[in-house]
Amino acid sequence: MPQNENEFTLATLQEKPDLAERFYPQKQRIWPEFMLHDVYSNRLWHHLIDDFAAFQLYLLNGEGDPVAVGQSIPLVWDATLSGLPVGWADCLVRGTDGLSQGQVPNTLAALEISIQPEYHGQGVSYRLIKALREMAREKGLQAVIVAVRPSWKARYPLTSMERYVRWQREDGAPYDPWLRAHWRSGGEILKTAHPSMVIEGTADEWESWTGMAFPESGDYVVADALSPIQIDRVMNVGRYIEPNVWVHHPINTPRLGPAVASSH
Repeated sequence: MPQNENEFTLATLQEKPDLAERFYPQKQRIWPEFMLHDVYSNRLWHHLIDDFAAFQLYLLNGEGDPVAVGQSIPLVWDATLSGLPVGWADCLVRGTDGLSQGQVPNTLAALEISIQPEYHGQGVSYRLIKALREMAREKGLQAVIVAVRPSWKARYPLTSMERYVRWQREDGAPYDPWLRAHWRSGGEILKTAHPSMVIEGTADEWESWTGMAFPESGDYVVADALSPIQIDRVMNVGRYIEPNVWVHHPINTPRLGPAVASSH
């Protein structure tokens, strides 16, 4: 439903501890089922609620209902390309390991921006990107880094991310809408993050998650997956390795150079 931008408010999970539970039904609408089965996420996600609630940012409509979320975790990054986490899952690992080791984080890794479909096209993504940058600045962090999941990449699952990230519109902006939102918000596209996420399950589980049949071993194109999934009928396992794209939003770090599309 259309919403006046001034009617939106922001709140953290620390301020309103019921927001995660209230917004979860929207996540089930937004994400394909298989995306909810990353091994590291299932093991470590509770830390976002238990230990990093102040970094989970929700956008509320005029009625106080959560319509979008920006989830993030603070970690240590040396502000170099080679020092970036491997990908999305590694951000969770680094952030939680850093907490247990008593490290002082200097960077905010944005893990997810999810928007209720009815609120698309209202500038919500830009507002949350800006809010995460402001949160990092207020907490004295040097940068925001994001392993971005390009929103249109699933339309081209057979195209490598290294090629896809180079695609541009006539005005020079990134072809992908989600990469374009980060770019227009001041982010710089650095390189592909691969592997960023790995999801494994039995062949039966993959059939349940996707609503598809996998009669024999091989690579399959699955709706909403950014690259083919690999089914091994002999071993009864399906594996999906997702590539993402690293984007850097500088705060007190220098820009790392022009956009590149190297694989590591």
